[in-house]
Amino acid sequence: MANTHDPVDHFRTTQQHAGEPFIDIYCWPGLLSIALGLISLSGCVAAAAYKQHQWVLTTGVVGALAIAGGIAWLVVEHHRVLRIERQWLAEHRDLSSDRRPTLSQPQVHPH
Repeated sequence: MANTHDPVDHFRTTQQHAGEPFIDIYCWPGLLSIALGLISLSGCVAAAAYKQHQWVLTTGVVGALAIAGGIAWLVVEHHRVLRIERQWLAEHRDLSSDRRPTLSQPQVHPH
């Protein structure tokens, strides 16, 4: 199971948030909500195509709310991860200054 306490990769990469929605399992409800919202919106389009007007408004509203809720969930979760990262950096100042590149240090990429 993924480490949900600190989903930031501090040591193996300079891009610590790469893959964050898949590493941090608390992001999954937001991703699931967006997926269900997209399915509901496609149902809205199908209902309109088959002239089932009683379902168009319902599926459209449910889809829009599910997508908006999923995006809001991901934003709140990302802010939680950033807060955890700030706490980690405050506790590990000696390690973080050596591991993280700054703007003044050019990054060297091996070929």
